[in-house]
Amino acid sequence: MTNEQYAEEQANEIEILQSIYPAELELLSTSPHSFSITIPVDEEDVRPCMLQLAVTYTAQYPDELPDFSITLKDQDDAPPLAETDAELAASDLDDLTAATRALAEDTRGMAMVFAMASNLREIAGQRLVQKTDDLKRKRELRIQKEIEADQAKFVGTPVTPENFAEWKRRFDQEMEAETAGAEEGADERGVRRAGRAEGKLTGRQL
Repeated sequence: MTNEQYAEEQANEIEILQSIYPAELELLSTSPHSFSITIPVDEEDVRPCMLQLAVTYTAQYPDELPDFSITLKDQDDAPPLAETDAELAASDLDDLTAATRALAEDTRGMAMVFAMASNLREIAGQRLVQKTDDLKRKRELRIQKEIEADQAKFVGTPVTPENFAEWKRRFDQEMEAETAGAEEGADERGVRRAGRAEGKLTGRQL
């Protein structure tokens, strides 16, 4: 195709994209064609987020891949992060970019931005669902451990023949020690009483 034909095909695709994304697409430049599409990711039971797909057509797009980037869009009105709220990290964005690039390679020669945006929304949602499920499992495990720890405070050590025999041995030793101490104390008191009796004068002796 000639440069004019490439430019016409690119303009036609942008027109179609503007009809699909009337509020989400922002046209940044016409030479070269450059624009961004805001992509909401709002799967059920997942903290929603906004991705931004920025695209710049190369001279021979769609026979060449467009230059593109994927970023997270700031949400000032986002609620506080809960324990099971998953977020996309930089490593996730790298994975999403690689998957989007692979899709673009497969559709080289055709208008591909709509497919890129649609696939990006899908795989980002899948990633968030997976990360959210992981956080929920970790929370359930933490709660279960806390419950078990609380229960252990009120439940004694189970009695087995072995630990009962050990307890009985220690108990007998303690009782023997207490008995021996009591007998020794009694002997000492008897000696003191006998000594006092020997030192006391009787009336006849006086």
